[in-house]
Amino acid sequence: MWNSTKLSGGLREITTKATCAKGQKRFCQIHNIATTHQAEIVLGNRITSHSYTADPQQNSVAIKGSYDLHIWYTYADGTLTAVDKKTVQYTEHIPVIDLEGERLGKEESVETTVTREPEVISTHVRRGAVQVEVELEFYVEIVGETKLWVRVYEPPFADDKKAKALDLEASGDYFDEDDFDGDEYEDDLEDEDEDFTL
Repeated sequence: MWNSTKLSGGLREITTKATCAKGQKRFCQIHNIATTHQAEIVLGNRITSHSYTADPQQNSVAIKGSYDLHIWYTYADGTLTAVDKKTVQYTEHIPVIDLEGERLGKEESVETTVTREPEVISTHVRRGAVQVEVELEFYVEIVGETKLWVRVYEPPFADDKKAKALDLEASGDYFDEDDFDGDEYEDDLEDEDEDFTL
């Protein structure tokens, strides 16, 4: 922005592409995993292959994703162990707050950051299934066309440039191409050549 504080045009309305809305939310998801064998004690867990898509909406961002849950558990009175993998899918909505300016809702896209990757918080064996509690968190920004009001500033020394231009017009110390006559200029050159002839 120019250092000058003088306004030349006050405020102007412009249409530009910018961040229109943003939001952040942490989710808690509970999944019931039916294991291959009758699970008794959960020995460990792991989450892999997290993927998602984000779609902008009027007041929120819809997140559709999936990940693989790996459950390591005992069965047969604790004499054997097994690992089961289950792909789970989820849909979540992150509420967003519109920022300053008029949101036009055109050509919108979502920039998404996973601020907390899916993490298992707790596991419980209930009625032959393993109940898994997972937490994850997203931060989103909706980018699209918006109308903004901006201040218009003159560049530094703009007044000096205007003053010089006015001085030149007043003094007449300027010329156009039409002020030159090509024939007269050539005659002057010929006269100079004759004066220097030996």
